[in-house]
Amino acid sequence: MNDITAIIVAKDSPPHIFEAVASIRDIVNEIVILDIGLQQEIIEKLKDNKNIRIVPIKKDIPYVELIREESKSYAKTEYLLFLDPDEIITQALAKKIIDEYKKYDYISMPRKNIIFGKWIEHARWWPDHQIRVFKKNAVIWDKKLHSKPTANGNGLTLDANENLAITHHNYENITEYLMKMIRYAKSEATEKSKTEYRLGDALKDGLNEFISRYFAGEGYKDGMHGFVLSFLQLMYYPLVYFYFWEMKKYETVNEKKVVDETHIFTKKLFFETQHWLGAKKLISFTMQLKNKFLNKLL
Repeated sequence: MNDITAIIVAKDSPPHIFEAVASIRDIVNEIVILDIGLQQEIIEKLKDNKNIRIVPIKKDIPYVELIREESKSYAKTEYLLFLDPDEIITQALAKKIIDEYKKYDYISMPRKNIIFGKWIEHARWWPDHQIRVFKKNAVIWDKKLHSKPTANGNGLTLDANENLAITHHNYENITEYLMKMIRYAKSEATEKSKTEYRLGDALKDGLNEFISRYFAGEGYKDGMHGFVLSFLQLMYYPLVYFYFWEMKKYETVNEKKVVDETHIFTKKLFFETQHWLGAKKLISFTMQLKNKFLNKLL
């Protein structure tokens, strides 16, 4: 039996959890599921698998990074495999893991994000490398939302090959996306409540998300999916600020400052859009000349 424990953190009724479990059952010694609010029906079905150990976590966990490091303590083996309940390991990736894991302290693998029924190949959603197989003491996980782990030792980064990628059923629909965005935004606003966070910071961060995903990350190649996802990412940071403002009891913000920050944002959005449309050759030469003339007027 391989010296690997799989750890899955799960809540509610994840639609792909049984596929996730099935995809790793032949490559791990045991599967530990940290229950942060699973429905009882799911728990009963999981209990039928003798290779699964369910550990109830009796505290509110809004995002998984809060218990990533803690979860390592439940593993009996030297190596761990972290998997989310909406992720599937392909047969080719499973074989690669078995062939390689003892040669390295950690393995980073690409992740194929399926969002709104489509594999998103651009907009910084691919190859989305994730460290998922590692020696217990070689990788340290921070509790900050969306943080990357600190890895030490000899690592392997797999090529951006679809066959060697985790299949991630990320968001089924826009409502699911928005619900998770709200949960994450509230958590991040709580973190930022201890510091100074301004509307201008949020608008700048949101703009950077949109430009880096839709234009620099070529999200436009994913069609409407790419635009919608890039725009939703733009919305995230202003939403963080709105919750931050709410936590400050809707404190008064200087009216002129709001107008000034809005002006800076819209002007920057215009100029960045014109630049990238030309740089990526997404508009005609005639239109580029018209935009250059308009830029001089502005």
